[in-house]
Amino acid sequence: SLCTTSRDQRRPHQSPDAAMAKDEAPLETEELVSRPRVSVPVEYNTRDLLLYSVGIGSTDPRFTYELSPDFAAFPTYPICFTFKGDSFDAVPFPPPVMRNFSFPPLRGIRVGLDAEKYIEKVEELPRNGARLNLVGGLVGVHKKGSGALVEHAFDVVDESGKVYYKIISGSFQVGAQNFKDSGVTHSRSVPPPSGSPTASVEVPTNAHIASIFRLSGDYNPLHVDATTAKMGGFEQPILHGLCTLGHTTRAVLETVAGGDQRLFKSVQMRFASPVIPGQTLLVEMWRKAPTEVIFRTLVKETGKVCISNGLMQLHPTANL
Repeated sequence: SLCTTSRDQRRPHQSPDAAMAKDEAPLETEELVSRPRVSVPVEYNTRDLLLYSVGIGSTDPRFTYELSPDFAAFPTYPICFTFKGDSFDAVPFPPPVMRNFSFPPLRGIRVGLDAEKYIEKVEELPRNGARLNLVGGLVGVHKKGSGALVEHAFDVVDESGKVYYKIISGSFQVGAQNFKDSGVTHSRSVPPPSGSPTASVEVPTNAHIASIFRLSGDYNPLHVDATTAKMGGFEQPILHGLCTLGHTTRAVLETVAGGDQRLFKSVQMRFASPVIPGQTLLVEMWRKAPTEVIFRTLVKETGKVCISNGLMQLHPTANL
């Protein structure tokens, strides 16, 4: 709220909201990040794996044809569990599965944005589907720029406790203020090296791909409904950040590992700016080491970076 001055210059006047914010003690967040981890059932079938792969623009039979001898889940598929849970139908947005995990009641939030993702494969997902558990919770709340970086960490496990995937999901809460930092942050900067990329790949996106990708669990109307997009400050619906993540990961894996998902160990990236469905992605890669690739993604039509801080880690070929 704006601070105005009364006619009596000796008595500055604040709006009630501003005065209240000033008088309130900073929000304690330590208790939230210290809570026990929560376990929520998640489930998928073969059709889910096929649909996700088509939704990230794949035409590789290893991911789009269930009878391929090398058929497998595309390695970023498990991020969908944070949206679909164990549902095989359309789900509301925000997704019910995420209501099980603590979120800090920060003051002043104007909008929440997907900020960063880290996806690590520990074991292969069963290709025929499975009922698993998403186990995790809030791990960090930290001041960053004009708001807060809120991080959740999850393990995808079976009933015996066997870990299949590790996921870290960071969101940026624009405008958040008057709170105390707590927990850990997994956010790290991965600037592109100086010099030309080792490889660059153009990745087209279909103008209607958001209508397919949303069927994997992220039913946010921002990505398909023009009215919702305009309410959010966009001229037209924008592509899911996770759809851009999938297209980008696919391009990097194809370029540096021949698309062999067995070589995939982990990927991380930061969402830097929106993509409009139908635009072309330009993925630039720098081979930092035999098992490490730094990358970033730009929108070819505008030159703007849409994915930054990209790092893919691979298993050595000798492990196969």
